[in-house]
Amino acid sequence: MFAVQDTYANKEKNPYGYWNGFGLIINMKDCEENICGVIEHIFVSGGKDPIEILDENNQDKTLRSRTLIGSNILYDFSKRDEKGVYTGRIYNPEDGKSYKSKIRVLDSGNLEVKGCITLICRKTGEWLPLRVELNEDGKRVASLANPLAIF
Repeated sequence: MFAVQDTYANKEKNPYGYWNGFGLIINMKDCEENICGVIEHIFVSGGKDPIEILDENNQDKTLRSRTLIGSNILYDFSKRDEKGVYTGRIYNPEDGKSYKSKIRVLDSGNLEVKGCITLICRKTGEWLPLRVELNEDGKRVASLANPLAIF
């Protein structure tokens, strides 16, 4: 028997909840007065343990030995403006840098993520909303909240 831990992220057109994007599962939640996105899982191949993936490119050398799981990929996001856009920062573990970012929930239910350099913002991806449940063993199981068409 499954118990629902969280309903899918976008039922109220807000970014809260679990998302799949960039090969990650991200939990969008309140972090103090703002919204952040915490890396909950990393999809890896070859039997590698995701907890062993370190933040080895971080600009701050003291953080290079920390695991990426549990760290914020999105942070300092303000509450939504009148257009439904949230603004904050996105961390790129590939180069260890943070950039200005904008996110919004699209009509499709996906989360649009943009990275910004100076005044130019480019779409970097669309994250898919997830439904997370607990199975009989107490382990979390994620599934797409809006399943893709099968044909």
